[in-house]
Amino acid sequence: MPAEIKTKLLDELKALLAERENFVLTTYSGLSVVEIGELRAELRAKDGRMKVVKNNLFRLALQQSEHHKGAADSIAADLTGPIAVTFTGGDLPAATKVLVDYAKKTGKIELKSGSLDGQYLDRAGVQQIANLPSREELLSIIGRGLNTPAQKIATGMNQIIAGLARGIKAVGEKNG
Repeated sequence: MPAEIKTKLLDELKALLAERENFVLTTYSGLSVVEIGELRAELRAKDGRMKVVKNNLFRLALQQSEHHKGAADSIAADLTGPIAVTFTGGDLPAATKVLVDYAKKTGKIELKSGSLDGQYLDRAGVQQIANLPSREELLSIIGRGLNTPAQKIATGMNQIIAGLARGIKAVGEKNG
């Protein structure tokens, strides 16, 4: 019979997987408590939640998750050694960028793999996700794209009106 604490931890992991379907696996060996706190704070700012997991419990949670069953075996192969899982809400690129930047800065964490919409991502896939623009960046790009035609129309109309005014002024000066 499983220990009560393990059952609670398994239920918590299943709830996290149901609530936040996208995640990234990383190592965390060598990080001090202060560094882990800093990294967690940066991730929280990007709607991410980092959790140190027991590999076997996380493997069970993946296998019992309806959304992750297809990728559970591939992800389970990466569950070796001390693992931290960063769960994200909707913006996986923003949280992944934080992890990649922190890995470059400290050299103490390593990306292992991840899951996006229930699909397995290897290390290269996670790196590609990190290179994507975040939700805020995409919204600003879309906003600029929507604003550009209106701006060009306004500029064109302004030039027409200015040209008409110059023409009326020239006729007035010639006749006047």
